[in-house]
Amino acid sequence: MSTHPLPTERVGINGKVLTAVELPAGFNMREGRRLRMREVTIQPGGFLPMHSHASRPAVAFVLQGVMTEYLEGEDQPVTVRAGESYATFMKPHALQNQGSVPVVFLEIDLV
Repeated sequence: MSTHPLPTERVGINGKVLTAVELPAGFNMREGRRLRMREVTIQPGGFLPMHSHASRPAVAFVLQGVMTEYLEGEDQPVTVRAGESYATFMKPHALQNQGSVPVVFLEIDLV
């Protein structure tokens, strides 16, 4: 531990919300739920089938690659590139890597 006193004010800090999901009143936050962050990699040609986050909302930030997100009931897919984020909650979605490099993203969700 440093012998110098630590600053008591913020210095050189900048933060911004990239994406968020609103939780409805009465959302089931039963005991034992966890907030987790994980790194997910989708290899070129990889596909994560349609699934729902209805009970586990998630936000994600793409670190590498270009990902295609298919949303249930939508005619056109959404392209999410490195440096962009997305949120998913009530609408099921599927993810695909149509590129030549792995897609890597950080996902934070309730489990």
